Amino acid sequence: MTQPKAKKQTFSIRVTIGSLLLLVTALTATLALSIHYHFIYQTLEEHQLEESSTVAENVSDTMKETDTRMRNIAFTLAQVIDPLDKNHQWLPAFLATLEATPELYSVFFGTKDDDFYQIINLDVEQTLRKSMDAQPDDRWVMVNVKQTEGGQRKKTVSFVSQDLKVRKAEETLSGYFPSLRPWYRKAHAQADKVIKTEPYIFSQVAVSGQTYATQNASGTAVIGIDVLLSTLATILNRTFEEQLSEAYVFRQTGELLADTHPTPQEKPLPTLPLLSMTEQEQALIERLGPLRVSNQRNWAPIDYSVLGEPRGYAIDMVKMIGQITGIQWAFSNGLDWSELVSQFNNDKLDALHSLQYHKDGYAKGVFSDPIFSLPFGILVADNLGQVNDLKAFNGDKLAILSGWSIIPSLKKNYPEIEIIEVSDSFEGLTLLKTGKIKGFIDTSAILEHAVHQYFTDGVTVIEDIAPFNQGFETEFHIALSQGYANLLPIINRAIRQINDTQKEFLLAKWLGDSSATKHRVIPHAAFYDLMASPSQHGSLVSTTTKAGNTYVYLQPVGSSSPSEFLAITLPVSVLHSQVVRQVLYATGISALIMLPMLWLAWLSGTPVIQAIRSLKKETQKIQHRDYSQLRPVKSRIREISQLSSSVEEMANQLQAHEKQQEALLDSIVQLIARAIDDKSPYTAGHCNRVPVIAMMLAEAAEASAEPPFSDFRFNNEREKREFQMAAWLHDCGKITVPEYIVDKGTKLEANYNRLHEIRMRFEVLWRDITIKGYIKRDNGEDENQVLSWIKEQQTRLQEEFTFVASLNTGDRPVADEDIIKLKKIGAQTWCRQFDDTIGLSPVEKDRLSESSITQTLLKDLPEHKIPRFHPPCYDYGIKMQAPEYLSDHGEIYNLSIQRGTLTKEDRYRINEHMVSGIKMLESLPFPDDLKQVPRLATTHHETLAGKGYPRQIDGSELSVKERILAIADIFEALTAADRPYKKAFTLSKAIAIMEEMVTNKHIDGDLFTLFIEQNLHISYAERFLDRSQIDVENRT
Repeated sequence: MTQPKAKKQTFSIRVTIGSLLLLVTALTATLALSIHYHFIYQTLEEHQLEESSTVAENVSDTMKETDTRMRNIAFTLAQVIDPLDKNHQWLPAFLATLEATPELYSVFFGTKDDDFYQIINLDVEQTLRKSMDAQPDDRWVMVNVKQTEGGQRKKTVSFVSQDLKVRKAEETLSGYFPSLRPWYRKAHAQADKVIKTEPYIFSQVAVSGQTYATQNASGTAVIGIDVLLSTLATILNRTFEEQLSEAYVFRQTGELLADTHPTPQEKPLPTLPLLSMTEQEQALIERLGPLRVSNQRNWAPIDYSVLGEPRGYAIDMVKMIGQITGIQWAFSNGLDWSELVSQFNNDKLDALHSLQYHKDGYAKGVFSDPIFSLPFGILVADNLGQVNDLKAFNGDKLAILSGWSIIPSLKKNYPEIEIIEVSDSFEGLTLLKTGKIKGFIDTSAILEHAVHQYFTDGVTVIEDIAPFNQGFETEFHIALSQGYANLLPIINRAIRQINDTQKEFLLAKWLGDSSATKHRVIPHAAFYDLMASPSQHGSLVSTTTKAGNTYVYLQPVGSSSPSEFLAITLPVSVLHSQVVRQVLYATGISALIMLPMLWLAWLSGTPVIQAIRSLKKETQKIQHRDYSQLRPVKSRIREISQLSSSVEEMANQLQAHEKQQEALLDSIVQLIARAIDDKSPYTAGHCNRVPVIAMMLAEAAEASAEPPFSDFRFNNEREKREFQMAAWLHDCGKITVPEYIVDKGTKLEANYNRLHEIRMRFEVLWRDITIKGYIKRDNGEDENQVLSWIKEQQTRLQEEFTFVASLNTGDRPVADEDIIKLKKIGAQTWCRQFDDTIGLSPVEKDRLSESSITQTLLKDLPEHKIPRFHPPCYDYGIKMQAPEYLSDHGEIYNLSIQRGTLTKEDRYRINEHMVSGIKMLESLPFPDDLKQVPRLATTHHETLAGKGYPRQIDGSELSVKERILAIADIFEALTAADRPYKKAFTLSKAIAIMEEMVTNKHIDGDLFTLFIEQNLHISYAERFLDRSQIDVENRT
């Protein structure tokens, strides 16, 4: 008795790999390395985070202490000095304050009478002496502005040594009024507080800083101290010089006051040629002092200030005008727009720029030519939907920057909208994000800039909205006070001299993706999120910035309301870099020890690797759908053996599923083909029979050893299926062709044969002749002559109708004399008695032309010409010339068709089925093995001469498969017995026609010869044609 074979033992992959690796892996070394890495990493991370947190807290405390100290200094000075003391008893207190606080730029006061006194500390910054043209022995600069008895304002600038000796004193006329400065106005408005201004440019020297100021107890003056922003930057850079982190001090609006980054170099303005001026104009410019010109606080990127420095597109434009003309500008900033307009109207400013011209004269002065144009828009939430008019916001609140000249007209024209005036874009965006307003109005450029600057999501700018898209004023000008109106022609010429290239430079700098607008604003969106979360202030928070995962420390630094913040960032990658260096060193040593063992570990995996590679080869067979060549992979590893069985089972399921999908697709394709055949009773079977002929000829070509076909082969069953599917789909475009055109058996047919209408008109003429004859008889004419005349006329009508009817069938060619006769017959008239405009559809009424009561027997009317609904527009290389009209149902026009029953419009619409087929098939996502279907199915009307349709492809570009389909389509059409416009041809006649086509290079001669020599026409005829059509013999 035969012993059963013992079953081979298998092992799990876990046991196999684990057993092999246990022999070659130094588990102890790996574990030690892991523990070493973990503790070093944890220790260094905690140490660095603790150090960073301590530094951040120290800097925050220092800045808070500095802010508190400055406020105390300003408050104390206001309590102890009397600015109105004519003996200057306040001078020692000012000097002592500056000596005790070396970081102060200046100490000053301004009285309600607009007297001003200031002491500037020349040691506060190294570059200050050079800026003010001071000598090494100069210690202070004392500035005094007061009103003279003559009504003029005089400014005295004195350079004073340490022992208060005046080296030099300069006197000039001044337009400086302390009561108009932001620090004075703000301190006067908040008399019980020490105020702190936003950064601005100091008037004496073009340096940026902030002012602490407060009103004295008597309310007669405001005392203040100035601090340079560079002082703040020095503190940060000194503190973080050896730190891995970066620090930023910024305002709540995102404006940077100081940071540890080097200031990027700004692109200089292009050098412009001087304006050609007359001697009088040059003298006028030379006599001018600096013109006081406006600079808005926050209208980025057009006109704004950063740390008091004027910036923006309009600022550069004004500077370029100054460069061209020689006009010197002195920018005045720190004020809101409405305050700037007020100062301009009160002659405290000489020029106001970036304003629209309005007839209401809200700004009193003369206006220049436009310096730029900006369309308006409205910023709304993304989910608001389509909005075309501001009236859509009736009952809602909309925000706009305070002081805009369009505010009165908006309130007047949209009284149901509540207009909320805001101080800056940040406030407008905040209101929009919190849902307190529905939209924010400004120019589109300003809104887009604000969205990017404040990292705002979920909002969009709408420009195409009334009234902004209806001739709204978008041009902005420079306004000059009346005293400088004589400068207007010079400035206008300068504006015109700035060319497009220079304007494009400004556009790219300020409205493009430029660093100019990103300078001096906070770089990370996370700062805004942390500002809005007080619970996270004063602690290290892990978040994501442009640098990746980052720790951020954020803390308010002001001693009053939290309008200024300190942020310190420490990228996780920087923090980890120290850890990585030490770990890499330890890892390197361990790797050197383990290197000799790696080769052994590599060899230990060979059994698994070989099995996996074998499985990979088998899966590649599945990828190429070569299921028959799939072989199981034998292995003692249980999981691999099971995996091999699973792969084999999956391949069987995929193969079965693929066959099901192929069967489904084939059924759908054949369903479409049968639907096309069923659409017309006259073509039932065409789409079914063409694949039969095509496959018969393709198989004959494949079996032939003749030179034309020696290289023709179906490489596999998938290629053959692709060819069959193309044959089934070759006329799929006919589903879009109107049935009455496909089935048009007579020339007058259009859903029905209109010959019956014409016959009825002949009947009317017949009746009219009879009536007319009897009228003649009743009028006394000879009855025999009348009857003879009636018979003669009716006989003529019979002959004429017979002639018209014969033309309608299309059985014979129509000669030119036939057309002349047809038009003569058609010119006969008859009279209608009923309204031909009632009972019609709207479309018919639109096409109907005016007609008289007297009608012609045959007619071509305008309503017979059906226009195209859409212009023909084809892709895919289609070269068919479309007729002017979609259809032309003119009766004479149709009866004059010289051959067949189709007009050129009918013929085009039938040929257009190829275009529809191309569009349909090209839009389908055929798999790779069917990707040639769209091409194969849509070229059977192309010819070897390159004059076919729809793409006029040259014969050299047509493959054997495409030529086979052309022959199959033509042969089936010629021999079909179900066409309404022709009788079925016998085989001999069909062959004769196709031989002529070969001669005319319409079809391929070699394939047609093969078709005849292999008796394929006989085989097809015996299956599908009537016996009466088979009039040729088998050539076997």
